[in-house]
Amino acid sequence: MAKEHLLFDKTELMAVVKMGKNFAMRNLKYSDFISITFKPCEKKGLFKSTPSECIELKLKNSNMPLVYYQYEEEKFWDGYKAGLTKFAKENRITLNDEINGETITH
Repeated sequence: MAKEHLLFDKTELMAVVKMGKNFAMRNLKYSDFISITFKPCEKKGLFKSTPSECIELKLKNSNMPLVYYQYEEEKFWDGYKAGLTKFAKENRITLNDEINGETITH
């Protein structure tokens, strides 16, 4: 059974991060974020690639962004996007929506 990997609070985000074969939980405060980006990407298959979407969370204390892929999180995808949009607006975090061509900065 699939489980959610992003849980939202008013000023915090609980992110489950895949690290090899294991998972780790990170508690991220609104002040840890640089930006949130929704962008197109591709799911690479054995013989072909198919278009998909991904969410990229850029954090202040990390060189690499946290990335979540639609094809891995299909069941919860719309909820992630809605929750992150609300979280970004309420906490004044830059949100880049490259899929719809929108940027919200605060």
